[in-house]
Amino acid sequence: MIDEADPHLRSLRLLEELIGEADLDRDAVLDPVPLSMSTGLPVTAVRAGLARRPMPQTDFQRQVAQRLAFLRETRLRADGGQYTQAEIADGADVTPQWVGELLKGRKVPSLELASRIEDLFKVPRGFLTATASQALGRALEERLAHEQARQLTGLRELKERFQLRSVAFRGAPETLAAMQDLLNLIVEDQPLTT
Repeated sequence: MIDEADPHLRSLRLLEELIGEADLDRDAVLDPVPLSMSTGLPVTAVRAGLARRPMPQTDFQRQVAQRLAFLRETRLRADGGQYTQAEIADGADVTPQWVGELLKGRKVPSLELASRIEDLFKVPRGFLTATASQALGRALEERLAHEQARQLTGLRELKERFQLRSVAFRGAPETLAAMQDLLNLIVEDQPLTT
């Protein structure tokens, strides 16, 4: 049974509300492949979380090893090659042997060491250490912010076109989609009909 307190569920609910309000393509917004890439979770785990089913749980050491292996496979060096254990060790200020033990799931990094590894791979803090629900929640929050920003592009166009410093609404539309429709009408110089 999934716990309603799981961190990703709030973000998922808000994102689904926005999808409904703005009539967005749910499959495109909640595509599990990019969410997998941004979380380090397998696509099957992301799909389970999006369907509000329990996500597979692994012990912490194995989780860190899996996510580090995922980073090595998906975040490549500038030349297109995988980071070697020695390069990861240099970036994290540890020995290559220690990185090997980490990859085998025999060691656990401190938060400081995990942060150095995350910095090397240019991923958010907590990428290696977050639970599956926390990782998916962070990715969904980022997606929500992106979609909300897209919904307000009309306001930005209005401000730029008419060189406005600010826009205030009295009795503003209740949803972002309704506000976007209103802004599109204004920007496109179409008469407003109600």
